[in-house]
Amino acid sequence: MFQGISAIEFSKMFVDNESCYNYLIDLKWGKGYQCSRCGNTEHMKGRTWYYRRCKKCLYDESVTANTVFHGMKMPVLKAFHIIFRVTTKKKGMSTVELGTEVYVQQKTAWLFKRKIQSVMKDKSLLQGSVEVDETIIGGYRAGSENKGRSLKDKAAVVVAIEALGGDKTGNINFEVIENFKADTLEVALTDLIAPDTYIQTDKHAAYEALKEKFPIATKVSNKGEAFPEIHKQIMLFKNWLRGIHHKCSSTHLHAYLDEYKYRFNKRNMRKWIFNDIMQRLMNSEPRPYSILSALCAYST
Repeated sequence: MFQGISAIEFSKMFVDNESCYNYLIDLKWGKGYQCSRCGNTEHMKGRTWYYRRCKKCLYDESVTANTVFHGMKMPVLKAFHIIFRVTTKKKGMSTVELGTEVYVQQKTAWLFKRKIQSVMKDKSLLQGSVEVDETIIGGYRAGSENKGRSLKDKAAVVVAIEALGGDKTGNINFEVIENFKADTLEVALTDLIAPDTYIQTDKHAAYEALKEKFPIATKVSNKGEAFPEIHKQIMLFKNWLRGIHHKCSSTHLHAYLDEYKYRFNKRNMRKWIFNDIMQRLMNSEPRPYSILSALCAYST
């Protein structure tokens, strides 16, 4: 397995499509073959060296079948280079840069990166002492009448962090929300935070209304001074979105939140991120654009 962030070592290990397919074969069948249709564990030679044909039902299966790599048009070596750049660059890369470096169209780079983002989603819940706040993505534009917390042409996001004290942050979590009402925030807190976790937030009326359902402590935010760490994390995310990707549509905002969260929560595991993403891609169903669009159900 490739574990590292060195471009030189990566280029030595993956020199052509064949070496990439060998890596995928080890991920998929390294612990033994099993037919994805009938469950049989015996196989014979398939149509090419990276296929396996079931001896029972004769299903001829490619190593990329039933994975995110299924139906991919570009060479697998280029896909590996995109994955390497997306996972090992500390702050990631825009699809314009990816397309230029790997010699594919920006739309091709965007679609494949979107597939990578789709396996970055992590449903783990925050624990310990958690701070919560909301933010708006989209900001004020000159001449716009949609100031303040108006959500026209903007998107609202709940942000939660594990506050460790001493200006230190544990894991973070995000969720796109439709509005700032109590019932909406109740669903978000349930999705982001483990039950019975101590929550600190500002005196927004919706949180006051939720004190009977969650262990919430509120205090005056004073323009963020009372919660410096969570406001720092909000600014870091916004700067990352503007600086690396420049912009994203509200339809796919959740995917960029998932990517940022994945990167932040695994910041001390950068050497293993490439292999982790590869395993997730190989253990996930195909993600054509139609499926990725359907996954935008909670976007604003």
